[in-house]
Formats: sequence, C-alpha cells, structure tokens
Amino acid sequence: MKQNNNLSIGAVSLTVAVASTIGLIAWFYPAGPAMSPEPAPLQTAQALLLPELRPLKPFSLTDHQGDKFDNERLLGRWTFMSFGYTYCPDICPTIMSLFYEMNERLITLKAPHPYQITFVSVDPERDTPERLTDYVTYFNPSFVGATGPEPALQQLTKPLGILYERVETEESAMGYVMDHSASILLLDPQGRFHAYFSPPHDAEMMANDFIAISGRAE
Repeated sequence: MKQNNNLSIGAVSLTVAVASTIGLIAWFYPAGPAMSPEPAPLQTAQALLLPELRPLKPFSLTDHQGDKFDNERLLGRWTFMSFGYTYCPDICPTIMSLFYEMNERLITLKAPHPYQITFVSVDPERDTPERLTDYVTYFNPSFVGATGPEPALQQLTKPLGILYERVETEESAMGYVMDHSASILLLDPQGRFHAYFSPPHDAEMMANDFIAISGRAE
C-alpha cells in the first residue's frame, strides 16, 4: 500500500489513548450492582466482546459524499469504525492501511456477512467533504468518511467513551494537531456496539475475528 504524501505532522497522546480505554471500559461495565457476566464462549485473537449489547444513542453526521450518516446507516450490515483526522501523520494512515489489508483478507475469505468500513473525522474545521473524499477513497473507494460540527460529533463519541482533543503546537505548520483514540469499534447490523479492537492491530487477526463474531451472531 503506498503512503499518502499529503499528511502533516502530529501525534496521538498516550493520555488520550489511556483515557479513551477507560471510557470504553465504562461503556462495557456501567455503574451498578456488582455482577459476574458469563464468559463469552467465543475465543478471539484481538476483539474484546461486550458482555451486554446496547444500541448507539441517536447521532447524525455527514458522509464524504454529502449524505446523512446516522443510526440508520448502521442497520443491515456490520460496521468497522475508527476516529481520527486526515492531517494525522501516523496513527490514522496506519489504521487506514490496516483496513485496506483487512478488507483484502475478508475478500479472500469470502466473508459471508456484509460490512462497511468508516472513518470519522474529529477535525471538521479542516476535513471538508472534498478532503475526506480524497482521503478515504485513496485507500479504497468503498470506504466511508464522515464528520460533523462539534456538538454532532460529541453525540456519537461521548457515549462511546471515545476521547479526542485539539492541541495547539508550534511544531506544526497547521497550528494544531488532534490527539485521539486509536481504538476501532465493531458495530453489529442492529446498530449496537458489539466489540472493539485496541492497538496494536493486526489485519489478519481482525479479519478472522470478524468472521467468527459475525458467524456466531447469526
């Protein structure tokens, strides 16, 4: 996979990554009476399965083609969802390249269940629909990019425990970078948060896990 030469310099902070993981754990195990969930019989290499599936709260963004991207767009197929921004120099292109490799693996495996791969930009100030189009289609024409105003992004990210932060820096010609979570979410065809993959990611393991997870959910 060739590298995108239009990316600018930035970094993902360990603080945001750790905080995001804590937020995801809070999603998995909400406050309440102590319970011991039954262990999932399915063994996965990378995916962490949620003990309780819950639908996403209502949200509404705009995709790279100018169409609405909301809860309805999650129905009827599985969704891999990552968060980042197109000016990200390392984490985001690495994840998008991972998606490319995972998708090729799933094609080879003839994955029996439909899925979509989405990239949600947390930098709507710079990531216009045109830039998102160039970015996601560079990796694969079928990939979906989406973003929206800050309040709309918060409607999606905050309940999921996905954290991001704008950081002003003199080291970047852009003036600021976005620290953000590197976790990848897996949503089921009912629009529920089903599992997530934390870094470091492996394309083959993710593809194999998806085949197993989606097959069990039949």
